[in-house]
Amino acid sequence: MYATSYPGLPTVNRSYGRRTSSELKLETSPQRPVTRRQLSRWAITLEAPYSWIVRVHLHLLIAALPVLAISADVFGWVTLQVVAVGVLLPLIAVTTVVVTRRPDRSDRLILAGFLWGMVACAGYDAFRLPTIYAAHWWHDFFGTVGGWATGSQSNFLVGYLWRYVGDGGGIAVSFFVLAATLGAAAWPRRHVYALAIGYAVFPVWSGLVLTDLLAPHGRQLFPLTPTTLALSLAGHLIYGAILGLGYCLSGSQEATWPLHMASVAPLVRRWSAVRRARLAGPVPTTA
Repeated sequence: MYATSYPGLPTVNRSYGRRTSSELKLETSPQRPVTRRQLSRWAITLEAPYSWIVRVHLHLLIAALPVLAISADVFGWVTLQVVAVGVLLPLIAVTTVVVTRRPDRSDRLILAGFLWGMVACAGYDAFRLPTIYAAHWWHDFFGTVGGWATGSQSNFLVGYLWRYVGDGGGIAVSFFVLAATLGAAAWPRRHVYALAIGYAVFPVWSGLVLTDLLAPHGRQLFPLTPTTLALSLAGHLIYGAILGLGYCLSGSQEATWPLHMASVAPLVRRWSAVRRARLAGPVPTTA
């Protein structure tokens, strides 16, 4: 147990097993100077060179592109094939060179998120596929997604590769980055699960529904009915629950993450106190 102090905020306690703060500081990264920088008024601190920010943005860009590219294709802004060949593959190549030539311990958390994302996607499909091929309650649109990526009519192999490696893994990477920055390893497990399930519902599930709802050429992914809404929501709840479990089991990797934000609760209390003080107005003084 150690205490982390942030300017103007109460002390935030975090726990990483029974290791001391000095052990954590040494473990954060033996290859980079540990320099504490406050990045903003929200008490976000970075214990790594600023070049690390470029590195993590590469990871996040690759993580976000597969799911965002589906929406972009549906709306007719850019085809999935153009994104895959012209943007995603070059970014993956650049990131691979960076990771192999200049490895960083924070990459472990990225990898853990990616792997748990595919596990969570498999859990989702264990529920989803029987409702498609046994109950016939809706159709499997990932053959169409694979066709968009390859410029063909349908390609289930590429579609499911996109689903697991791109969507499932990428969405989870973004969640692991968020959770590590918030210091979720020190939270009670139920709070981690709540964060993961909430993340799976908004923005992930809500973004999927809005894509179908607002698509100019019709509902190209699946028809929006009470049945499909309930099934897709249930699948995302399963995905989020497995993601929460994965982060709880991978919490030790948080010690390698150099970006930290103060606990949300003290921030909320501070903002509430400031707002109450402003509403109360200046304190009258006696002559």
